[in-house]
Amino acid sequence: MSQPRAPAGAPRADTWTFRVRFRRALARAARAVAIGGQVLLGWLAAIPSRLGDRLLAMNDAEAYWRDWQIIRTHGGLGRRYRDPQFGTLAECPKCRGAGVTADLPCLPCLGTGRVTLGR
Repeated sequence: MSQPRAPAGAPRADTWTFRVRFRRALARAARAVAIGGQVLLGWLAAIPSRLGDRLLAMNDAEAYWRDWQIIRTHGGLGRRYRDPQFGTLAECPKCRGAGVTADLPCLPCLGTGRVTLGR
């Protein structure tokens, strides 16, 4: 007995499997290209931050030594340094920050207009 033949217009089985495998391979390649593109964009986006780290390494080292806060700005190309002790300063309640009372230096703040909290 011979095997039945497919109609003349129907695709052959080996052609169908080739198309399926080809489409799957294209999908995998597209995903690989997308992942590679994301890695490349991430690397390019980190360049300004790495450049800022190199340019400001000495300033950052001094800020760490002094226990200052370091705030990165402008995508990593700038820095803002802050001494946390400034958080302990407050306006003098007697002179209200003027530093003088009745044209004499204020005694609690010694004429600075600020007092240190917690002392």
